[in-house]
Amino acid sequence: DLNEFYGAYRQFIHTAKKRIFNLSDPFLQSLKTIQAITLNPQSDITNIRFEIHNDEPQTSFEFKDYGIFKVWGFGEHMAQNASLAILCAIDELGIDALEEIRTNLAHFKGIKKRFDIIAKGITTIIDDYAHHPTEILATLKSVAIYNQLKPHQKVIAIWQPHKYSRVLDNLQAFVDCFANLCDELVILPVWKAGESHVDIDFASLFMRYNPIFATHLKREGDCITLFDGKDSIKTLQNAIIIGLGAGDITYQLRGEK
Repeated sequence: DLNEFYGAYRQFIHTAKKRIFNLSDPFLQSLKTIQAITLNPQSDITNIRFEIHNDEPQTSFEFKDYGIFKVWGFGEHMAQNASLAILCAIDELGIDALEEIRTNLAHFKGIKKRFDIIAKGITTIIDDYAHHPTEILATLKSVAIYNQLKPHQKVIAIWQPHKYSRVLDNLQAFVDCFANLCDELVILPVWKAGESHVDIDFASLFMRYNPIFATHLKREGDCITLFDGKDSIKTLQNAIIIGLGAGDITYQLRGEK
């Protein structure tokens, strides 16, 4: 029910003491009677560039007439998120704090499980919390940028679906979000998060990717071994390996489970 969905956002927005709207969103554009600081990405953000700094992703961009800013991560969404934070900080601290804001933003190193690079080298292992198709698509696009700047032999996506209900509600979007963005797809069992088991024919639905199905994985150094029960079925290395999911995949990738 979109009325209920947007109604919840309206209620939340009205309780906020400070509001910064990204006007690329049609819903936020429609809230013309609500007082807010606004960001128009198309005109406010220019010259977006992607770089690798100490093997970490970095996005640089020009924001209004405030100069160049750098923020950890890849993607236009990173520049937009950073710009919203800049607007909030300027409103709170004043324009005289601009250089402090620029420095602090450059020192931001991201958060755990968001494009979290846990191994660097010939094999690069990345852990990401993405568990919705929109998030997965954005993350895989960031992986593609990383691979352009630091080429690897291939990109391997390991997906641990999170909740049967989420998979079923967004089924076609999940099928489509991997297209042309990974060379190999590994699918782990659904992390059911308290839900009852539902039979989903992943083999047929994802047939175009010729996926590998594994029950779990184990990491040793820069190698990840896939298992079907007690039997190892494949070792992954010499690639960018991106783990996607909100279940226990994060601990498997780190060798903690």
